[in-house]
Order: sequence, then C-alpha cells, then structure tokens
Amino acid sequence: MQPSRHDHLLLLPLLLLLLLGVFIATSSAAAPVSRTITVDHQGSGDFTLVQSAVNSVPDGNRDWIKIHVNAGSYEEKVTIPSQKQFIVLEGDGSWNTEITFAGHAHASIDELLNHGYSDVGGSATFDSSTFIVLADNFVARSISFRNTYNKYDKSKPAQAVAALVGGDRSAFYDCAFYGFQDTLCDLKGRHYFHRCYVRGGVDFIFGYGQSIYDNCTLESNMPPPPPSTPQQPGWVTAHARVTDADPGGLVFKGGSLLGSGQQYLGRAWNQFATVLFYQVSMTNIVVPQGWQPWNSPNVSTITFAEVGCEGPGANKTGRVAWEKQLDDDQVHKFVDISFIDDGWLSQQPQV
Repeated sequence: MQPSRHDHLLLLPLLLLLLLGVFIATSSAAAPVSRTITVDHQGSGDFTLVQSAVNSVPDGNRDWIKIHVNAGSYEEKVTIPSQKQFIVLEGDGSWNTEITFAGHAHASIDELLNHGYSDVGGSATFDSSTFIVLADNFVARSISFRNTYNKYDKSKPAQAVAALVGGDRSAFYDCAFYGFQDTLCDLKGRHYFHRCYVRGGVDFIFGYGQSIYDNCTLESNMPPPPPSTPQQPGWVTAHARVTDADPGGLVFKGGSLLGSGQQYLGRAWNQFATVLFYQVSMTNIVVPQGWQPWNSPNVSTITFAEVGCEGPGANKTGRVAWEKQLDDDQVHKFVDISFIDDGWLSQQPQV
C-alpha cells in the first residue's frame, strides 16, 4: 500500500526532530585538530623555540592547530597575539615541560627583549610576563609557566608575572604557574582552569577575569619573617570589575589552599571585586580577617565570599563583617559551569 499524503505529514515532525538532534550534536561536538607542530629544544621537532612555532600559525587562523612542546625547559618569552586564534599548547606534563623567564617590573623595555605588548597597555607589570595569550579560543594542557625573577632576588621583590591571559574562551588543564608576586594575571575574558597549580606570595592571581578554578591547588610561598619580626601576610587574589554590571569574578571550586606564611584570601582591586571560595580545603595559613578592601573604601559593593570550605583556614572566627553571605541561588550562579560557558568548552579539542 502506498503511503498517503497524510502519512507523509505525520512523518515531518519526526524528521525535523531527528535533524535538530543531528544539528545539536554537531554544534556541540569537540573540534578536531587540523595539524600538529612539534617544538623540541634539542632539534628533533619542527622548531626549537615555542615562539617560532606560534609565529608559524597564520594570522586569522580558523582551524585548531596543536603546538606540542616536548619535555624540557624553554627559556624564552612567548606571546600569542590576538590574531592567532585556535591554538592548543600542549606539553609532556607540567613537571616535564616548562616555559621560563625572569622578567620583572623593574626591567626596562630593552631588558624585556623589546616586547612592548601595547595591546595590554604597556605596563611594566604586564611586560614582565613569561607567557602572554591575547587571542580568543586557546587551550593549554600539561605545561608549566614560570617566572624566576623573585626566586633569584628576594631582596628586591617586584611584580613578575608567569602568565597573562587576556583573550576570551581560554582553558587550562593540568597546568602549573610559578612565581611570587603577581604570578597569574587573569586579565580579562572567560577562562577555565582544571586541576591546575598556582604558586605565589603576593596577589598571585589578579585581574578582571571571569573564571572558574576547578579543583586547583593554590600554594603560598611567602617566606618566614626574620626573628622577632611580625609575619607580613600576602594576598591570594586581587580582583576588579569595570562596573557593577560586569559579569566578572574569580570562583575557586574545590581544590586546596596551602603553603607557607600567611595569606588573605583576597583584596579588592576596585569596589566591584568578586571572589568566591567554594568547598576549598584551607590550611592554617589564612589570616583570620580573611579579606582586605585595599583600593575600595565602599565595601558594600565588594563580593567576597566563602561557602562550604573546610580545614583550619576555613574557620570564620575573626572574618571581616562585610564578607558576603550568599543564598543558594547566588552560589549556584557562580559555581555552575554556565557562569563562564555558553557551549564553547565542549567545542574545544579534547586532546
């Protein structure tokens, strides 16, 4: 029996649903990597320098390109400019592959290899960064970024950034960031850090970013004071938002805060700073007050909060009275992946 016109009409909704399902699956599927460039400092790859590999990616690139960096220590400053999107930077493990340099805020432009980085304002703090990514759509995996300046001259500490993230839709997996003052500049954009390690002493995560740090380890390396001298605390975070309507904020979800010395959880870079520690394990390095207003006399517009944290450092006895008490809906807004993700994470290469 031939199907009637009525039967065809009944099949249309089913066909449309099937097509819609195919479209959704395709649109949310992880993107493939079109090609891989290998960096090896001993000469067995396509390049011996990471920056040379980055330079080889064409401006305006629209296909994901992997730069695999073989094990080793690469002493160079690396910048991924805004016109070189869709790069995956991959090492052989954060304990095996590192990009390292000793730039610092006291240095002149000539000392910093003539890198002005005018895109980010030309500030010497930003210039000091070992690694800078200004491009949108970036992924880093299993690699370390290190600024060694304060390691070698603790008598003259200065801003010395290990990595600056200034593009949108950036993700870091199993990466490590080493420094002392201003280790990780979470400058702007939406960023995801998963099982990463950040070491520092002063403002070691700072910027205007909108980011989730998922099960990351934050370690203070604040040195002990001289005998009979009070301990000078550091600050884990220094955040700011441009306006009260800006969706930015730093969310630490799970993971741990440990190390030496003492630390405030954060200080407000401006009056709209937003930081949440959610279910983080904290050792006794946390200063009882927890937070400082710093550049904001108006504490009512600051959103600093802790929810469900544990350990000696999570004891709230002595916390500042203006720490925010968030309700369940407000907490969910921050800790749900939708705080940063509208689908871009699942569309990045899962390699």
